[in-house]
Amino acid sequence: MCRFIIYKGKPATMATFVVEPANSLIVQSKESKKRKLPVNGDGFGLGWYPLHNDPDPARIVSVEPAWSNQNLLQLTSKVKSAHFFAHVRDASTGMPVSQSNCHPFTYGQYMFMHNGRLDQFSKFKRSILNSLSDKAFNLIKGNTDSEYAFALFMDTINFAEHLSAEALKQALYETISKIIQHRVANNANTNAFINFAVSDGVSTIITRFATDANTQPASLFYCQGSFDHDHDAEDLTIEPAQSGDIIICSEPLTETSDNWTKVERNNAVLIGENNSITVEQIPVPYQSGNIH
Repeated sequence: MCRFIIYKGKPATMATFVVEPANSLIVQSKESKKRKLPVNGDGFGLGWYPLHNDPDPARIVSVEPAWSNQNLLQLTSKVKSAHFFAHVRDASTGMPVSQSNCHPFTYGQYMFMHNGRLDQFSKFKRSILNSLSDKAFNLIKGNTDSEYAFALFMDTINFAEHLSAEALKQALYETISKIIQHRVANNANTNAFINFAVSDGVSTIITRFATDANTQPASLFYCQGSFDHDHDAEDLTIEPAQSGDIIICSEPLTETSDNWTKVERNNAVLIGENNSITVEQIPVPYQSGNIH
C-alpha cells in the first residue's frame, strides 16, 4: 500500500509538506511509520491546481523513488499551490512499476488517488471493464486497480464537468458500492483497502474504508489550522484551529501525532469550498463480516 497527502488552503510551496517535515512524504517513501512494510519506492506523483485561472490540475509522475529524485525536490521548492495531491507508491503484487500506474490520475478538473489495494483484482477486473462506457474504457492507460476505480468513478458521474459537493460525495460512495458488487459477483472475498481521494478543485472527498468488518483500513489523519516550517527543529509547526488550511495524510507529517485527528474506520472526510471539514460514516455495506 501507498502513502499520500492532500493539502487545501492558502498558497504554499509543496515542499512545505512533501519534503520539509520530520515525517514528510519523502521520509514516508523509505521509512513509513504506519505500515508493516515501510518502503514506498515504486514511483511518486504530484497533482496540483494552478494559481492562475485554470481549473484543470497539472500532473507529474515518475517511476523513480521519491527520496532520490532531484526534479521532485526542485519542483516542490518552487511551485506554490492552494490545493494539491501527492503520492508515493508501493505497487501491489503483480502490478508493474510504470508511469501509467502512478497516482494521482486526472481527467479535466478531477484528480483521484488511492492508498490501498483491491485484493484479488484479477477475479473482477474483466467485470469492471465490461461495465465501463467506451469513454471510461479509453481513459485507462495502465493496469492498476486504482486507475480502474477512477474510470468507474468517472462513469458514475457520467463525466460531468460541474457537480455539487453532495453529488461528488455520493458518486464516490456509489463507486465503492459498485466495486463491492463486482467483488461479490466474482467471489473476491478477501479484504479490500479503499482509501480514495477525489477532488474537482472545489470540493474534496477522502475515504478510509475496508470491506472486511474485522480488518482495519489503511491509516488516515487530518489537521486544520496554520502551518509553517521550524528550521531549527526541522519539522512542521502547527497552530490548530477550527478554520484555516487543511492537511489530510496517511501519516502525521510531524515527529509526534499531537494536533492530528485520526479518521475512524469506514469514515470519510469532506472538504467544502470554504475549507469546512465534515467527517461522516460511509453508508455502503461491508463485503464480509457483519453486513449492514
